[in-house]
Amino acid sequence: MPVFLALRKDRKLWIKQDGNNVDEKRFRKNARKILNVCISLGPVYIKFGQWLSSRADILPQPYLEELSKLQDSVPAVPFEKVKPIIEKDIGKIEEKFDDLDENSLSGASLGQVHRATKNGQQVIVKVRRPGIEKQVERDLKVLMKIIPFVMKFVDPNLRFSIIPIMKQFGESIHEEMDYSKESENLKKIKRIWSHTTT
Repeated sequence: MPVFLALRKDRKLWIKQDGNNVDEKRFRKNARKILNVCISLGPVYIKFGQWLSSRADILPQPYLEELSKLQDSVPAVPFEKVKPIIEKDIGKIEEKFDDLDENSLSGASLGQVHRATKNGQQVIVKVRRPGIEKQVERDLKVLMKIIPFVMKFVDPNLRFSIIPIMKQFGESIHEEMDYSKESENLKKIKRIWSHTTT
């Protein structure tokens, strides 16, 4: 709870002084504690920290800057753990691709990306982390249960908006896990782009 008390105190001071003449070093130290908590709790909390890093309406600037470090690459899951997920979704890798790089191009809180070659063309294979769906559901339930307790330590101005904010976060994380929707959107962009470049 000290981390929430520090955030509450820092936020009040930031608002009161309009971000001027604050102990930015202390703010960053407190923000790094939240950053480390997000990292230690895993993918959903990393995603939550990433999401918070864009919420200037909630956090002081030094917190936004520290939490934006969560936007950087997250360590990837070993290929032998994601291979069964890929093959369950699309079939045997050897039958679907000329080549698939087992080293991920990038890792993220919910999944990772691999380069592949299909019919001589470079493609990207995006795969969710093993067990991420269950972990997301479990962690979102925990977050919703602890929110009333955390609210005691949060700025009163946020108390009425936190539940809608959390629901928005839950919706955004589910949308981000829907790779088929992302694939359809990319196909639409490709079709539109092909018509504008010819």
